[in-house]
Amino acid sequence: MLELRFIREHLDLVIEKTARRDKESALLETFATTDQQRRGLLAEVESLKNTRNSVSEQIAVLKKDGDVAKAEELITAMRQAGQRIKDLDEQLREVEENLQQIVMAIPNLCDDTVPVGRDEQDNQEIKCWGSKPQFSFSPKPHWELGEELGILDFERAAKISGARFALLTGFASRLERALINFMLDLHTQRHGYTEVLPPFLVNTPSMTATGQLPKFAEDLFRIEGRDLFLIPTAEVPVTNIHRDETLNEDELPRKYTAYTPCFR
Repeated sequence: MLELRFIREHLDLVIEKTARRDKESALLETFATTDQQRRGLLAEVESLKNTRNSVSEQIAVLKKDGDVAKAEELITAMRQAGQRIKDLDEQLREVEENLQQIVMAIPNLCDDTVPVGRDEQDNQEIKCWGSKPQFSFSPKPHWELGEELGILDFERAAKISGARFALLTGFASRLERALINFMLDLHTQRHGYTEVLPPFLVNTPSMTATGQLPKFAEDLFRIEGRDLFLIPTAEVPVTNIHRDETLNEDELPRKYTAYTPCFR
């Protein structure tokens, strides 16, 4: 997420780069208007609070000097100012919440080296590894092979869960487990990662910290009546392990790897 101050100070740059991602500029126009509104409210609140503090000192002096009438007049005025401050604080809170939602919806900026394109036809191949195999026959997709081998059962998966699910059996199940172990062993034994088994349910702050909220709110699986979401990827709980913590430089880097189901 971009910092509010960065967006404010580099608004033209943010507009230009978000346009490269084919994003509408209306969101940034709303940001500019809302940010200006926030700063206006903040300035008025701070001015009133400073005035109240100054007048409070005057009231104390007037009471000490016996000028009760003038003191009461100022007290009445400060009551009105206090109510105004209360109203402005509430407005400011609402505007700041709205501004935060806007900021979280603004995408990260593409690096200058990223080519601009409308679709995959404009993609540029940067690097290619290996060579594509050539077959003397027409290769079949994995779902056809899986059914023919009796290791993928889509019909029973649909009965159990619905469309777009697969029931793995026999060799396919072992292959899935082997790939999971291969990935975890490779990262922990060769690359120095620490394996973790995180919770599969996370709260709103965790989803927000990784950018799932508010952008994908309608696509997430949520536990009704509780602030818990099924994770769409292991990235969410793993990234949040040290959320709101300050780590010493000599403790870095921290490298974690995990396998989890992905609910999406």
